[in-house]
Amino acid sequence: MNSYLFFIGQNHDLSEAEISCVLPQAELKLISPEIIKVTSEHKLNLETLGCRLGGTVKIAQITKKSDKKTLKTDLVTILSDLKAKNYTINLLSSTNDESNQLSSEIKNVLVKKELHPRFIHTTSTGISPVIITKQKAVELTVDDNFNIYHTTWVHNFKHWISRDRKKPYVTPKAGMLPPKLARIMVNLALGDNEAKNYTLLDPFCGTGTILMEAKLLGIKAIGSDLSPEKVAGAEENLNWLSDAQACTETHPARIFSANATNLSQEVMQQVDAIVTEPTLGPPSPKEQKFSDISHGLQKLYLGALKHWLDILKPRGRVVITLPIFHGKNRSFKTSAFIDARENLGYNVLRSDLVFTRPGATIERQIVILEKK
Repeated sequence: MNSYLFFIGQNHDLSEAEISCVLPQAELKLISPEIIKVTSEHKLNLETLGCRLGGTVKIAQITKKSDKKTLKTDLVTILSDLKAKNYTINLLSSTNDESNQLSSEIKNVLVKKELHPRFIHTTSTGISPVIITKQKAVELTVDDNFNIYHTTWVHNFKHWISRDRKKPYVTPKAGMLPPKLARIMVNLALGDNEAKNYTLLDPFCGTGTILMEAKLLGIKAIGSDLSPEKVAGAEENLNWLSDAQACTETHPARIFSANATNLSQEVMQQVDAIVTEPTLGPPSPKEQKFSDISHGLQKLYLGALKHWLDILKPRGRVVITLPIFHGKNRSFKTSAFIDARENLGYNVLRSDLVFTRPGATIERQIVILEKK
């Protein structure tokens, strides 16, 4: 068996769900709030896999099975073989101070070997991808069984920042779907299917964030929006997107203006999945308006989901964000209409995934549906 440590982002449940969808045959175990141990019968291609994932920032693979007596010697050997100039050691079962003390002791041994590396103070999740990349640092993580893992893949933070902050067309008043969340949503739909044979539709495409992440994975992407301005803006963003950020060969995306509840004339062939963030309502709704806003949105969502049954292939998936409104005295979950209707035409695969930010009035509930 092959063992790996996946260092995940702040939304732990979403990251775990994404990995589980992409690697359905692997065994997952959450060993800390930010680290998932993944055991796979087959060796994983970390470059390909890491490029695909949105909720994972680093991946380490086991490089040595050690024990308490030989741990320090084994760490010295690994760092010597790697000719590490900068390094950090993270003991998962110990405090940061204990990890840093071990790094210091190992440095003294390496100096005696006429090697002069610099150790970097660690945290509970090691060091950031930025430090690993810029300082070419070697990160070694030791689990409770003295297995030594070497971080061999880190996400390309420059690419993520670029797509989040530098795309030419934005609509901040409408809310900004983070690219990482968009990528996770695409992966929740795609699962372990071949991207090149997959067609995805976003009927509320907005600025094209979901289409961009689908395109980078090699998926055939189709998008629509009621606003011609947003359609033009999404096209601008997709033209701006660099293939240098892609995980595989990309396909041109098709975008058009249409109502999300009336797409059959434009989408002539059935699609594999619909991944979308529809209108979430006003960005700062007043608590006394929660009920009226929720009922209006539910009517829109229900009409769209019924219409999409004709567009989806059998067992096709819908991955959709639905708002949860929070006030001082009450909350409204707009997804309630799904459970209330037995004959909606879908099976609910997941409805427990929530994306939130500190202090947010509106949370995004990610719901995964499968056409019956």
